[in-house]
Amino acid sequence: MGSIATYIADKAAIKKQTPAEWLESNLKNIDRYWVSSHIGRYTHPDAAVHLYDDSSPTGKGYLTTADAAVKQDIYVDGGSAFMSIASFLVSRFSQKETIAEQREDLEAKTAWQYFHEDSPFIRREIESLGIEYEPLREKVLHIQTSKIPERSDARLKQVYFPIPDRDGEYHLLSILPPSILMLELTNRIRMEFQIQRKCQDKKSEYYGGPYQTSPDLTVVCFGGANVQNVSVRNSSLGMQVLSSLPPCLTGRKIKMPKRNFFSDSLYWRRFSDMLSDLDTLFRDQRHNLEMRERREDIILDFVETVLYEANRLQNLPAGWSKDTELSDEQAVWLDVAYGSQRQVDTDWIWPVCLDFARWLVNAYKKFCRYEKLQEISLSDVEMHAFASTMEDVLKQEVREG
Repeated sequence: MGSIATYIADKAAIKKQTPAEWLESNLKNIDRYWVSSHIGRYTHPDAAVHLYDDSSPTGKGYLTTADAAVKQDIYVDGGSAFMSIASFLVSRFSQKETIAEQREDLEAKTAWQYFHEDSPFIRREIESLGIEYEPLREKVLHIQTSKIPERSDARLKQVYFPIPDRDGEYHLLSILPPSILMLELTNRIRMEFQIQRKCQDKKSEYYGGPYQTSPDLTVVCFGGANVQNVSVRNSSLGMQVLSSLPPCLTGRKIKMPKRNFFSDSLYWRRFSDMLSDLDTLFRDQRHNLEMRERREDIILDFVETVLYEANRLQNLPAGWSKDTELSDEQAVWLDVAYGSQRQVDTDWIWPVCLDFARWLVNAYKKFCRYEKLQEISLSDVEMHAFASTMEDVLKQEVREG
């Protein structure tokens, strides 16, 4: 199966349905969908205001809703309970063959784009699941388009804008965030990061090539306690925001570890989507090369996030770990005071990797309890496989350090 067929099959497996049953049960909610470019929920999760900007591109170097590569977001009436198909439509899928190639594909498009282009790729993917393509595409293309709202919403931020030469009079403006621009910026930053990884990977054909980075990024999740009602992406990943002067946005506050970096600084709920993918993989009865590659890909997603948090600690002033009860191995890894020792003596790597594997197994157990799922028992073999994946990455970091 390709990336789209796998996505649908995995979602159906979680609900113990066939792909056709999963699509049919969720397509019943499609009348709750509107194609939108601006969604008021990014200001307040209960705001119902949304509109669609279908103006032509300006082509003057500015990033506007008309110039964004993906010009559609989807507003869902009712929140997270009805977002399954919307999440599918705005997700990017690659036409590459292997999981490794799909992960690095810079030309992946959203399911929405493939449907609108009537791409042979999405037709083949849908029909491989035993689902009729044309009726499905017809339903997707008939999703209603957001209209200009007749009134604002009191829950949106309001701006009083004075009218020139009319003393005491003003316009009352509502701030309506262009959600597709936030998605566009986030996608461009992530693509930038993919290019950077290719240029730093000695096995890649792009190794040594030029790349650019965006420093001082901040991940923002909108909606307060109701992030899941804003959008699926907002709930699981958030939006990337560039630093700006003024004001300068600070990064997320670092949660300092006291005894164990993994259990103290990494909250398992942040990894819910990845844990869900891992659970789906564990429940798949197939044991072949494709499954092993998928497992490796998911574990690398965990490792990537863990290393991001570790890097933030490594940038703190030297010696901060002296006031903690961290193990010697974790202190060497995380505290720049031990930078030289970290490069020369690599005995710290395997204990840290085992700590990672134990944390991941415990996080999976918590996920299953929270989701009320029958936990798949994991043996020492799986735990050592998780540790080995991280060991390869840490050893490469040391070699390149």
